[in-house]
Amino acid sequence: MAATLTGSTVAAPDGDRPKASTTTESSFDDVLAYLPASVAEDSMGVAVTNYERMREADQPYGPSPPINTAEMDASNVSKSAFVTSYTDEYSQPLTVLSGDIELPESTDSSETDAGVEYEYYEPESDGVVGSDGDVVVGSTDRETVEAAFDANAGEADRLLEAESAIESGLSTFPESDARSVQISDEQPTLGGFEDVDIEYSVTAQTVIDADTMEMSVGIELADESDATDELIETLESQFAYAATTGEPSVEVDGSFVSTTVTRDLAAERAVREHESPGYLQVERDFDIEDDDLLEIEIGRGDPTPIEDLTLEIDDEPYDREIWADGHGKLEEGDTIVVDMDDVEPNLSVSLTHEHELGSSSSRTTILSHFRFESSYDIDSGELTLEYADDFSLDGEEVFLAVYDERPIYRLDEDGSEPRVSTQPWDGETMSEGDTATVEDVEVGDTVIVGWKGTDYDDSIWQHQADPPGRARFEYEYDSETLEATLDFAPISPDSESEPTDDVERSASEYELQIDGEPADTQWTDEFETVSTGATLEIDDVAVGSDVEAVWAETDTPIGRTQTQPSIDLAYDGGTVEHVGGDALPAADLEAEIWAENGSYTLALGDEIDGDFEDGDSFTVDAESVTDRSGDDVDEIGAVNHVLVRYDGQYQVGYAFPER
Repeated sequence: MAATLTGSTVAAPDGDRPKASTTTESSFDDVLAYLPASVAEDSMGVAVTNYERMREADQPYGPSPPINTAEMDASNVSKSAFVTSYTDEYSQPLTVLSGDIELPESTDSSETDAGVEYEYYEPESDGVVGSDGDVVVGSTDRETVEAAFDANAGEADRLLEAESAIESGLSTFPESDARSVQISDEQPTLGGFEDVDIEYSVTAQTVIDADTMEMSVGIELADESDATDELIETLESQFAYAATTGEPSVEVDGSFVSTTVTRDLAAERAVREHESPGYLQVERDFDIEDDDLLEIEIGRGDPTPIEDLTLEIDDEPYDREIWADGHGKLEEGDTIVVDMDDVEPNLSVSLTHEHELGSSSSRTTILSHFRFESSYDIDSGELTLEYADDFSLDGEEVFLAVYDERPIYRLDEDGSEPRVSTQPWDGETMSEGDTATVEDVEVGDTVIVGWKGTDYDDSIWQHQADPPGRARFEYEYDSETLEATLDFAPISPDSESEPTDDVERSASEYELQIDGEPADTQWTDEFETVSTGATLEIDDVAVGSDVEAVWAETDTPIGRTQTQPSIDLAYDGGTVEHVGGDALPAADLEAEIWAENGSYTLALGDEIDGDFEDGDSFTVDAESVTDRSGDDVDEIGAVNHVLVRYDGQYQVGYAFPER
């Protein structure tokens, strides 16, 4: 709720306590007049904000106008009204903005059926933006934009006339600087009122000074007998994560119940600027048998009182007298401790800082990965494991599980069950060199060694039973020819697999797929058995095709690619040169230049005639770039890299300045 209130939907009156009103004393008439009755829904919300007033408050996060296009400057918006629909799915069908807002020069002139003249354009994002010279109206469709202009001109019904609940809600806190009203069966903005019929809910906020705002929340009940003490407590709880001064004040006026608090912006800024202790770091080389305490270093954080911090071990609060280790405050570089008798594999440790705006947590897992070596016999289905770590483990707590696929971590209990589960070291103390064998392992299976269980989050080691071999691909853009080559050599000199240069497998065990379908030519068309170097050549493979080589029995991938051209590029003093690779139509290419202060895009068709080929070049000479917020920056700064994209989607070449 506090997060909602700090945005463009919130807070309270300056003066008398708020009461429901049947008259509109709003200072938002100039933007509300543009809301047409055609946007009315059974479940909807309307929010209005006076940004000139809201900017006078020094909020940790200032209010941001609902602008989703870079063509308009948000800082020039003075007021807004926007409509949200909760019917079927969330959407924002209408936005009205007032202020010194300039539309792009390339607009079109038009008029509504009622004769209202306006300028409009269609931004890069979906929708239509129009202006009658007084306000800017944005919507997903032009019909709604025209309905807004007609409503203001009195040529169409207005929303506030059609929906009395919206009108009443918006006039409840008539002197507030931002307010929002919502009518909805589910009431997604407020929580805890599922068992109460609410006609509408309203939130508001009013700027008192740079460090103070008033926030209010009110609900109009269908039955005033529901205005119980329990309901009032629930209403007050909406401010649980806001920095407030004093207790909330409550008003009950028949079926309307409201509560107001004073928000301390200085306190909120202090919380936002304070870095909570976190980034827990544990050294791997501790001795679980001989050490008395496990030391955990705090990797970041400002000084924070110990009483505001909670350490949890496996989601249970740990004794502060132990873990605080004499600290009165905790900050970066300090060390906390856990009794070594409480340390075991896969131990979850979290440090939480409770503050006025909620909480901040940092989490780590101790001894979450142990070393095992494995060998897999695909023909017999046997997987042999050898424990290769120097920590002794209680074999009674170690499980070995085989899943048909990689198990997915879920918060609920509906995860997949292992096909095979065993405890091969039960009754033993595991030490380095101990082995176990599990049978019935199929290609593509995931094997997990778990501590105290077989679920994904119990895992202390994982391995996928991969089929032998892998596939490499080469693609010729000009001829649209694809080569797929099998390779059975070890991936690295330290590979756990046996040397496999002389491996031969049946060609029928492998299949090449293009866009999910078997290719016209297969290894079985060329070979009875395959070994390293077995190559297929496929013609007429279009750019953008998804290619996979799989173990035919289970469709387990051994290699994949997407066919696309490739260019070698070199960067030298602001010049990007084609130094090898495919010759591509320059009209189909664009270069993205990423620099120290932002980026810009260059259409190569404007720089080069015909093909961009070996020896051709273009120059990076932009005077400004666009930063991540969409603003123009005058100085481009040092170039980080240049990316060339083909057909708007394929990244075909990179160039980097010499470092």
